[in-house]
Amino acid sequence: MREQIHTVPVNEAFDSGDECPFCYLERLSERSAIRYTLGPGASYMEPDVRAETDKAGFCGNHLQKMYDYGNALGSALIMQTYMNFLLEEMNRQMEHYELPAKRSLFRKKTDSAGADSLSEWAKQKGSSCWICNKVEYNMSRYYATFFALVKEEAFRTKVEQSKGFCMRHFAGLMDRAKEELPNAQREWFYETVFKLMKENMARVKGDLDWFIDKFDYRNASADWRSSRDAVSRTMQKLQGIHPADPPYKDK
Repeated sequence: MREQIHTVPVNEAFDSGDECPFCYLERLSERSAIRYTLGPGASYMEPDVRAETDKAGFCGNHLQKMYDYGNALGSALIMQTYMNFLLEEMNRQMEHYELPAKRSLFRKKTDSAGADSLSEWAKQKGSSCWICNKVEYNMSRYYATFFALVKEEAFRTKVEQSKGFCMRHFAGLMDRAKEELPNAQREWFYETVFKLMKENMARVKGDLDWFIDKFDYRNASADWRSSRDAVSRTMQKLQGIHPADPPYKDK
């Protein structure tokens, strides 16, 4: 299998032994985005980057991870201009806000009062995130690379030997397979992925069952087998997260 720059991360992910290769890629992409945002390159000092972060903002999850990363000054500078931008937008939204009509005593509470523009604006600001956008962009490229690589037998062997996927990335694969999967690999893909999901979800469930059974006094002296990290691996299979990971910090 001939390696190219864009295929290296995907091949490494399937060599990693992770419970989901796309979780592995997503974690790398997220850490790269956080490092780019706050790391040694000081991208937050670049006007064009600051303009993008001002527009997109950050979700709560990535604000927490930015805090954990440890560059407090960098986070403060980014949030300073973002808050300036947010305040200007909020003032404009409030200036043009139309007070809702008084509620009639005879109108049922379930009656719709129509969309509230200020509420929708606030919700959008709360969910928009510059780091999420970068991760999603990179993940879309990784999915595309996956479907390009399945044409090669050596890569198909790697997939067959993997531990399957988490539910979130399984859904992502299934969504994209309709458009991106080469016709010659359609039968192989569905047969292989379904088999991987069934076998590996059952494997992790078995580890979780034994983890629970180990707390029975009758199994106190029994071996833990492969169940010690069953809780975190089950969480990963369900939602594509790595709960046992320590915070990603600035080195």
